Order: sequence, then structure tokens, then C-alpha cells
Amino acid sequence: MAKITFLPYQKKWITNSAQFALCEKSRRVGITYAEAYRVTRDLSTKNVKNNKVWFSSADLSASEEFIDYVGFFAKYLKTAAKYIGEVIIDKDDDITAHRVRFSNGGECNAISSNPTRFRSKGGDVILDEFAHHRDQEKMFTASKPSAMWGNRVRIISTHNGDDSFFNSLVAETKKGAEGTMKNWTPFRITIEDAIKDGLVNTILGHKATKEDIKHFMEDAFAGMTQEAIDEEFYCLPRSSSNSHLLPYELINPIERDNILDELLAGIVGDIYVGGDIGRKKNPSVFWILERLGELLYTRKIIALKNVPYSEQRKILYDVLSHKNFRRACIDATGIGNQLAEEAQDAFGKLRVEPVMFTPKVKEELASHTYVMVEGKKVLIPRDKTIREDLYSVRAVTTSAGNVRYEADQSKDGGHADYFFGLALALMAAKSYSGPLIITSGARRQMNSILQGY
Repeated sequence: MAKITFLPYQKKWITNSAQFALCEKSRRVGITYAEAYRVTRDLSTKNVKNNKVWFSSADLSASEEFIDYVGFFAKYLKTAAKYIGEVIIDKDDDITAHRVRFSNGGECNAISSNPTRFRSKGGDVILDEFAHHRDQEKMFTASKPSAMWGNRVRIISTHNGDDSFFNSLVAETKKGAEGTMKNWTPFRITIEDAIKDGLVNTILGHKATKEDIKHFMEDAFAGMTQEAIDEEFYCLPRSSSNSHLLPYELINPIERDNILDELLAGIVGDIYVGGDIGRKKNPSVFWILERLGELLYTRKIIALKNVPYSEQRKILYDVLSHKNFRRACIDATGIGNQLAEEAQDAFGKLRVEPVMFTPKVKEELASHTYVMVEGKKVLIPRDKTIREDLYSVRAVTTSAGNVRYEADQSKDGGHADYFFGLALALMAAKSYSGPLIITSGARRQMNSILQGY
């Protein structure tokens, strides 16, 4: 078997002999792999009190992978060990563990993230991907009895929000002697730390060029938001103070390929239009939906930035002139007021509704959009720009207990423009058969909820 070498940061983790150690890390930098080597080495040399190790990760597949690593390193170190399989460790609660037993009596047990499974278990404790456990604080508490008898407790994890129990432990370890985790040794390994120590060289099997590293990082970050990249690769937990109205778990299921009909030539159902109006700072977005049965299909999205008012009007009128057009809701806040009112004059008050973005209206738009997306009643194109724009809207609770909706400005200057284009189109489809709650024709109100909108 070829010689196994570890990178400097892995060696530092392996050789650390502290009773308590906590590692906040980037994804896929091989810390759990290095930990499996340390466990195998220590168990084979009886360097573990009680000669047992209890490993728990956030899901069963990760625990099974750890056991596979231990088996691999046992062969590498030429120490006699055998995979016993899944064994019962608590008959009363039907608790099982995957176990590797060494010829000297040492055992490595991989169990699930149920806190009760650590009760009355002597030996070292390893909590892997700790921030992703369901009951982090209970897991941490359950591991303490092992420490009382001199065993080691090691916590390894990527971040999972700044309000996680794991992040609170990280903060305490950084306080040193002033914190509640003063006996813990902290480690921090970002993707940049790993690359500097030779991660890409190891993956490629040769010394990486700057271009190699660039491609590696592009591939690793593909399809991720900056917020997700910061958390998953740079140990910077995402803010949890404000929740996203439409998380990826809701957006992804409604995305479809080849859903658009740019010429609107194949339309057979009713058409509904939403228009979020901008000019220079923010783009205008016209979102066109077709109703087929109970579903609303996105057929065309028109994004216009720095386009003169007269051209925006022509483009909008071309859509509203379609024989299947039924209703439109147009942003009448600020610059959109004239366009919305002219469109209403041209196509009729029952077909075009100018919409003032008051707090009440924005709440109605956001709530209805959430219901439609959650219920998978609307389908959208699979597009990163659109996905990130929809994701950007957060529901923020004010000190007075009111909910408002905010969005970060995107790199291209957008400010949830696609979100409100879609929301207005959905409202147009909703209100076609009944009255709309929105006030028409009022002057611009300066209490827009979106900062900088």
C-alpha cells in the first residue's frame, strides 16, 4: 500500500493531544479523514482510556463512511481489526452502532445523532458535523460524563447559521481564559488555509498552478450564493436573524428547463402579467404567466435596465396586446406611476391595475407568492439570477413586532426585481376573477419597505 501523507493542517489536528478540541472547518478538507487515522492509531496502541471511541455524525451515511476509513487505516497500519457490523448497544431502546473491533480489545463505534446513545458510554467522544445535529446542546451535555473520567471530546463541523449551539461554542473557545470553554483547544481551517497547505496539489497529484487553483475554486463554488460559500468554505456562519421568505428548498422544486416561450407563439391559456418598474438604479422586470389547468407557467421574463420610458411602454404594450392577455398588475410607485396609468387607459381598468407598494400591499404580495411557491402552483425557469433574486427577500420582524420584507442589492444593481415581477403576475392571476385589494392612482408614497428600492 502506498504511503499516506497528510497536509500540515491535518497533521496539526492529528497530533493535538488536548482532552478537548473543537474544529470549525471548510467542507471537504479531510479533517474527518484525518480524525479516522488518529482514532485507528490510538486504538491500535491502546492510547485511549477505556479503549473505546464513540463517533457520531449528523447522518448515518457519514458514520458508516467513518467506519470505512477506520478499516482502511487499520490495514494501512497493519493492525488486526475486524468490522463486527451493526451491533445492539442498548436493548431497552433498541440502539445500535456500527463497530470495528481491534485484536487488542479496542473498539470504534459509529452511532447516530441521538443524544441518549451517549448515556453510560465510556471512551473518547467525537461529534462530527456537530452544527448539523438536531439536538446539539443535548449531544454536548451527554458527552460530558466521558470527559469526567479523562476521556477526550473532539468536535468537528462546518457552520450552520450564527444562531447554532456550535457557533456559540466557537465564540466561547475564542475568548480563551475569559470564556466558558477555556479548557478547549480551537482549530479553524478555511478553504484558503487548506489550499495554502497543498490541498489542490494533493487532489490533482501534482503542483497546482494559479489556473488550477482558480478552476478548483470555481468548480467548488458553482451554483452557490456568496452567503453559502462564506459559510461552507470560509467558516463564516450565515446570519439567521432574518429568515428568507423563499428558501432554496421551496424554489428548486418549481424550476423547469425549456419552459419559456419567448415569442409567446404557442400560448393557448390565459396570460397574466406582472411589471416591476425601474430605470437606472434597478431594472424593470415584466413577468408573463400562462394558466394551464391549475398551474401557472412562466412563459417569458423581460428584464430592462437603462431602457428609455418610451421603449419600456412599447415592450409592455406588445405583451398586453396578445389575444390571450387577461390581466396585469403594474408597479405604480414612483417612475412606474405614469406607465401603469397609461396602460390602464389603453387596455381598460378591469385588465390593468396600477399597484402602489405600501407595506400592506407588499405583505399581501409576499404572502401570496409564498403560498403559490410552497404549493407548487407556479413554475419558473431554471436560472441562477432568478433563483438568487427570489431567495434574496427576507421576512424581518421589527422591534414593534411587525413583519417587513427586505432584500440585499445584487451585483448587477437589482433589488428583488424578479421577485416583485413574479409576485405582481401572481396577484394578477389571483385577482382576475375577483376584486383586488390594491389602491390605484395615488401619488408616490415614500415608505417603501425595501431599503434603496
